[in-house]
Amino acid sequence: MERMACDVLVIGSGGAGLRAAIAAREKGADVCVISKAPVGKGTCTIMSAGVFAGTPEEGPRDPHIEKTLLAGRGINEMDLVKVLAEEAPIRLRELVAWGMKGRFLEGYLFAEAIPSWGGQEIIRCLLEKAREMGVQFKGGMSVSSLSFDDGSAAGMAYSTVQQKWMQLNAGAIVLATGGAGGLYLQHDNPQGMMGEAYALALDAGAVLQDMEFVQFYPLGLSEPGFPRYLIPPRLGDYGRLYNHREEEILDKYGIEERPAAELARDRLSQVLFKEVLEEKNDIWLDLTQISEELWCSDPFSASSWEPLGQRYGARRRPVRVMPMAHHVMGGIRIDPEGSTGVPGFYAAGEVSGGLHGANRLGGNALTETLVFGARAGAKAGEWAKDHPVVPSVEVEMVRGFSDEISGTGNADPSELKKRLRQVMWEKGGIIRNRQRLSLALTEVAELEEKAGMVRILDDPSGISASLELCSGIRTARMILQSALKERKAAGRTFEMIFPSRMMKHGAAT
Repeated sequence: MERMACDVLVIGSGGAGLRAAIAAREKGADVCVISKAPVGKGTCTIMSAGVFAGTPEEGPRDPHIEKTLLAGRGINEMDLVKVLAEEAPIRLRELVAWGMKGRFLEGYLFAEAIPSWGGQEIIRCLLEKAREMGVQFKGGMSVSSLSFDDGSAAGMAYSTVQQKWMQLNAGAIVLATGGAGGLYLQHDNPQGMMGEAYALALDAGAVLQDMEFVQFYPLGLSEPGFPRYLIPPRLGDYGRLYNHREEEILDKYGIEERPAAELARDRLSQVLFKEVLEEKNDIWLDLTQISEELWCSDPFSASSWEPLGQRYGARRRPVRVMPMAHHVMGGIRIDPEGSTGVPGFYAAGEVSGGLHGANRLGGNALTETLVFGARAGAKAGEWAKDHPVVPSVEVEMVRGFSDEISGTGNADPSELKKRLRQVMWEKGGIIRNRQRLSLALTEVAELEEKAGMVRILDDPSGISASLELCSGIRTARMILQSALKERKAAGRTFEMIFPSRMMKHGAAT
């Protein structure tokens, strides 16, 4: 079996992973970034609008802290919130200094890329910086397991490029693979975003928290033949949002906050889900009467003038909209340095939990990637100095898994994924109750049994698809079980934590 070794292994090539790699390299570490998709592609960062919460000025950070706590319903981890607000100006100025095209306006940094989304500009800038510093990259790597023992880090991954399993050895590992939006039928994440990192972290000994908190964005373009697209929140106020019975949605449900899709994101998602799934109503957003001046009055809305207005036709006709899974607030429990509590194991970005509380402030996701990516990468680089790579460390778990998914069953991973997404969307998503969640858990258990009989396709992506499916089922179970548990007050925070290995192989204790 081929081995790959480095001082710091970063798993994930989105904003958090690239920023972690840069920080680890600054500490003198030999750094390698691996990713399931081609490097930088298939990430939430590259698909984002490129909006960072934060200003370039130093000074009191109270407004940023207050807005973050308000959005998170006050159950955010306060130490993480303070770090985010205090270091955001530094990291944002740094990104612009590295050559990212963008401008600061009204408490945000807007990445600018014409005609593409700003996320592509972010990835371009960070990739160029990392490559310039000598960071190594390898795409097409699906990680199946991680292990940490006596200061040594190891893992197993299947290379779809080389069509073989590879052993990974490192002094430290940073996990930055994003969230689990792809578990839902309607989402704006990359299709492969199935929550694999949560299962990896749990098996490696980390703790997960707040997994029930999944954020849905209310105004997602839902037009047949067009890609998923999040409509900027202010456009939802400028235009007319109504159902096919001509009922005005905001008036019907008494939603007075503006922008509604930003300040009442959760409530608006709930009422739209109720309209679509329960009342079988189509929801329309009519932007045809908005002037170009009003449409482009803020950078986020202006970035949608060409794709949404022209390419997707919203300037000429009303467009159908639907809420979509957008961001997971829960995840790996970390300290302000990105440490998971497992020696040599760090995490950053959406895969980590605690910062956002119950709901995320718009713009904080990208800022989080820079602030905590830099912190996790720096600490991983420091750890690796005193804990050299031990290439002899084996990871046994993957052998059993590779045997398990190489059977001759007739289950197709792609069909099981479709069913999993349907279950999570209808019973474990925007509107939940005990009955729905219990039914969802039963159906997920049935899918888990069928996943043990997957059919590996002739192409190398079959193993990657099976890894996604098995990990996705486990993460779905975590979300559903978390949502069913009652949360009890403990001071100013509420905590629902999964201890390490509690749900290994889907068996709860």
